[in-house]
Amino acid sequence: MGCDASVPKIADLTWQPLQVPLHTPFAISSETTTVTDNFWVKLKLDDGTEGWGEAAPSPTLMGETAKTVEAALQEAKSILLGQPARWRHCVKLLNEQIQAQKAACAAVEVALLEALAKRQGIPLWLWFGGSTDELETDVTVPIMPLEEAKNFAANFVSRGFRRLKLKLSGNLETDEARIVAVHEVAPHAELQLDANQAYKPTQALKLLNRLERLGITPILFEQPVPKDDWDGMRWLTQRSPVPICADESVVTASDALRVVREGAAHAINIKIMKSGIAESLRIIAIAQTAHLQLMVGAMVETELGLTAAAHFAAGTGGFDFVDLDTHLFMEGSPFSAGFKEDGALLRLQNSPGLGVKLRSAKRTDEASSIKEG
Repeated sequence: MGCDASVPKIADLTWQPLQVPLHTPFAISSETTTVTDNFWVKLKLDDGTEGWGEAAPSPTLMGETAKTVEAALQEAKSILLGQPARWRHCVKLLNEQIQAQKAACAAVEVALLEALAKRQGIPLWLWFGGSTDELETDVTVPIMPLEEAKNFAANFVSRGFRRLKLKLSGNLETDEARIVAVHEVAPHAELQLDANQAYKPTQALKLLNRLERLGITPILFEQPVPKDDWDGMRWLTQRSPVPICADESVVTASDALRVVREGAAHAINIKIMKSGIAESLRIIAIAQTAHLQLMVGAMVETELGLTAAAHFAAGTGGFDFVDLDTHLFMEGSPFSAGFKEDGALLRLQNSPGLGVKLRSAKRTDEASSIKEG
């Protein structure tokens, strides 16, 4: 089949390391991030339109590193240069060659979609369907000493955050103590738990039962057990007094279908970094058809990646839980977000594409040395 001459072609793909320090370490059960090891990806069409994306690898959660991302971006460049800028066509090409490298594929996919939305002069949230232009996010309380956790939680509650998501270590005693302490300083906040696979099913249920006896009922327990322990997820889902959410267990639509078939969770956490846009849309369709709740999350991403996730979630709609907060941990990010913040409320702007901009001229100079693939 021929290609419509009006469809632009992909003219260039470039990237550079995006290493931003965190003022508060983002500690989860399997890894601690103190500096991002991400990439800022730029895709240019032959009419000069440019779109941006962010690749945020997670070595322990997804098995990706900066080195594998860069290799995948190099491969993506060789695959896509000269191709017509048709979104699903390009996703198909990437999936055929580098499907395992989720973060790199996601960054390229977002950059292409932003460029296409810019050509149409519309914000990406409207391109995704325009369900809403605002979201309310939680804030994550990382694994940290008890007193620090209390101060951290109290600070964000005073800033208008109504949901706190506590990262768990897998140590029942210390996790319980931290949850109780945070509940004491923020008694009206809704609490979510996220173990990042650190618990055994019986221990996870024990924690929930102990919290219940203390009058603490979390609104969600995310990925309590290892991602491949489908029997454990199903066992816990059948017995848990709170909704169980699958995160690491669900990367593809096939994974989501398995959750539905096996009754392995009440909710699914969708992340662009682990699934990309096209696959995330398939996951949403499966989850909504089966009446599962939806959560949108992210890896440790700057305003660039988080803005893309916010546009996606707001535009498609139907998300019960929003976890787009890692920019709050960063110091010296080069980007200003494509949303306005009012406490926990993220209001997306009407700028074409993502609406993400560089913070200063100094940053523009730094960015001029984009690394050629």
